[in-house]
Amino acid sequence: MRLTHDQIEVIAFRVVHDLEKAGFLSVSDAGNVEARLQRAIADDLSIEDQLNDEVREIMREHDSQIRRADVEFHEMFKVIKAKLAKERNIIL
Repeated sequence: MRLTHDQIEVIAFRVVHDLEKAGFLSVSDAGNVEARLQRAIADDLSIEDQLNDEVREIMREHDSQIRRADVEFHEMFKVIKAKLAKERNIIL
């Protein structure tokens, strides 16, 4: 799932402020913590985007085999993505 920059900002803001409010987090510079969390979320999404691109490339390379097998594109996409993610220890 792709998130916009604004959505990532809102998520980071809510996580930091909700944890502070609940007493699980105490920070002197919430803005800095939010910015670092935003980068972490964006980096994680970028890894998934790169994985998706790689899956698409693999599927392009094996397009004729996939068509002959009469397999649904989205099902094969999920299978390949899950396999690559497991091999690389990527949590989706």
